[in-house]
Amino acid sequence: MNVAWDLVAWRSDHERVEIAVLDREDIAKVRGYFDRGDDVWMYNVYPVPNTVLPRIADLIPEGRLDPRLEHSIEARQDLPGGEP
Repeated sequence: MNVAWDLVAWRSDHERVEIAVLDREDIAKVRGYFDRGDDVWMYNVYPVPNTVLPRIADLIPEGRLDPRLEHSIEARQDLPGGEP
C-alpha cells in the first residue's frame, strides 16, 4: 500500500511542523489507541490526545513530544518516485 502517515505538531501560530513519518508497522502498534470507526488503517487525520503521546513518542528517535502543542497523525499518498 502506498500510504505514509505524518506525525505533526501544530504551533499556536497555526504552523504545521512535521515531526516524523510513520510506517505501516508503527501505525499497527498504536492504532488501537484511537477511535477509528471502520477506518482500520487510519487513512484520515487523527488528533493525538496527550494521554497517547508517550506511546507515540516511543516510535520516534527523539522520543519527546511537547504536550503543550496539538499533535496529529495524518495519512497521505506515498507513491514510488513521489508522483501524484
